[in-house]
Amino acid sequence: MAFMRSPSSSMALALLPLLVAAAFFIPSMASSASRTLDHGLDGEALLMLGRFHGWMAAHGRSYATVEEKLRRFEVYQSNMEFIEAANRDSRMSYRLGETPFTDLTHDEFMAMYSSNNESSWESEEMTVITTRAGPVHEGTAAIEEPPRHTNTNLTAVLPASVDWREKGVVTAAKNQGPTCSSCWAFTSVATMESAQAISTGRSPPVLSEQQLVDCSTKYGCGGGWMDNAFKWVIQNGGITTEAAYPYTGNAGICQTAKPVAVKLSSYKKVSPPGNEAALMEAVAQQPVAVSFDYSDPCFQHYIGGVYNAGCSRSGVYTKGACKTAQNHAMALVGYGTKPDGTKY
Repeated sequence: MAFMRSPSSSMALALLPLLVAAAFFIPSMASSASRTLDHGLDGEALLMLGRFHGWMAAHGRSYATVEEKLRRFEVYQSNMEFIEAANRDSRMSYRLGETPFTDLTHDEFMAMYSSNNESSWESEEMTVITTRAGPVHEGTAAIEEPPRHTNTNLTAVLPASVDWREKGVVTAAKNQGPTCSSCWAFTSVATMESAQAISTGRSPPVLSEQQLVDCSTKYGCGGGWMDNAFKWVIQNGGITTEAAYPYTGNAGICQTAKPVAVKLSSYKKVSPPGNEAALMEAVAQQPVAVSFDYSDPCFQHYIGGVYNAGCSRSGVYTKGACKTAQNHAMALVGYGTKPDGTKY
């Protein structure tokens, strides 16, 4: 199973149409630069500089100094060469292009957006479900009743496709930002929002990721697990709204005396582990929280198509599977099959 993005989506980083993630935002820097970078550039470089200025305008980016702008232009140019080399490979089932991260090196991208506190990740059992897109951490669902596996041929009784967004139970993508490794909190909240909407038949509430960052883990913005977030909500007697406890992108003092918006009675890990049909059965009931390895260099620049990893640092497509680190989290909100038979 691989992942596909909807071309109509405005999310900066998501595997769509059936995978919703916490999208990312890079704040603009106050610009004091008054000089340009075009001195001494040849025609090709000037064209690239024009593209860079267009990208800056599109993403509201500015830089404090000419030196920083030059540095970011060099990174942008290198990334665009990488993107164009990868897109020339006819084996690619997905496309790369400009994203809000095109002025970041891959190392900077990983450092800013992964849940990179190894101690917080290693504190949990590392059970994975392996899909055709690579291993993902065993899915967890915030549910009233766990999925029941009563049929040995689950795919024979499951819907051919599921998209919970079409049911109006998936909230819009949010921005975790570059200062806090909180994808686990955004994923936990997304699944609880959807579970509440499904159980009540009403629109999904918009819940507080910041309360989870501040209260459910000792690591704050250093990473965490969805399991711990669910456990905390159960023990706390519920979670409050985003409006009551807004996101700051930094770890703060835990505030529990906030009005409870949603209570969680239980959560369930997808079982048996390693069974893609079981994961599909769970997703057919509601969105499910998963984690996966997003360190493939192409993921930073992914813009559409069925994503299945397999990209080297040089931009050469290798058709290899994802690695096994669990360094990013998302809410899986559906599945399907393309007309050519490709599952996503």
